[in-house]
Amino acid sequence: MPVMRRLAQLIVIHACAFLYVSSTYAYGSLGHEIVGEIAWQNLCEPAQVEVELLLGDESLGEASRWPDWIRGEREWAHTRTWHYINVADEGSLELVLNSNDSNVITAIEWSRAQLADDRLSAEKQAQALRFLAHFVADVHQPLHVGRAEDRGGNRIAVRVDGRKTNLHKLWDAQWLLRTDRKAANYRRDGQVEMISQFARFTPESGEVLDWARESQALRAEVYALPAAADDGVIVVDEPYLAAALDISRIRLAEAGVRLAGELNTIYCDASDTP
Repeated sequence: MPVMRRLAQLIVIHACAFLYVSSTYAYGSLGHEIVGEIAWQNLCEPAQVEVELLLGDESLGEASRWPDWIRGEREWAHTRTWHYINVADEGSLELVLNSNDSNVITAIEWSRAQLADDRLSAEKQAQALRFLAHFVADVHQPLHVGRAEDRGGNRIAVRVDGRKTNLHKLWDAQWLLRTDRKAANYRRDGQVEMISQFARFTPESGEVLDWARESQALRAEVYALPAAADDGVIVVDEPYLAAALDISRIRLAEAGVRLAGELNTIYCDASDTP
């Protein structure tokens, strides 16, 4: 592609990105940013160069929030179901995939293919990168591989520190991650470093379906809740919150490492991989 055409496309991408900036971030934006920053640290140099070309001054973590901002718009309404997949506790994800082609697993596979397609414009590739970064994080959140009957925990009311919310929002980790932020003296780099140490797998470990199965298996711990109060709201206790924080740290770290693995596969030779 001629250099001037490439630069012109990138200028359009970066200008359009500002149109989606909102003063109110989607719930869970902190977790997505952390996944993106962990991924960045694990990219080979060619991958970092390509990501910077596509995103400009926007970090990978910042870019990964975009799919949450745009899914309420008419143009992007079809992406709402891309953020999750519903499956019964003992159900087969393969069977679900056979009857449902609009979910987080197929969205990751689609985004990966789009990003790797050199025939696409830089604008399309940048969109694919944003989607891929976001959905790799989503599939690692246990309730994004959820039960249909409670909408991935959205219908389960819980109370944390006297405030009412729902189980899904709790596991989107915004509240939980405040603990890490405080321990890191409210430094983002300190929080990212702390969480990155929880990764148990290498970037090459497993396929997208395996990651979803891990989330499905973790639901046994997610739903190990105290009994509901008289008003039907579950008061979440400290042992539960401590366990949820530990799981969230592990899943965020693994999502970051695995996102790096996806990008390194596209952009790196074997000798480039860190």
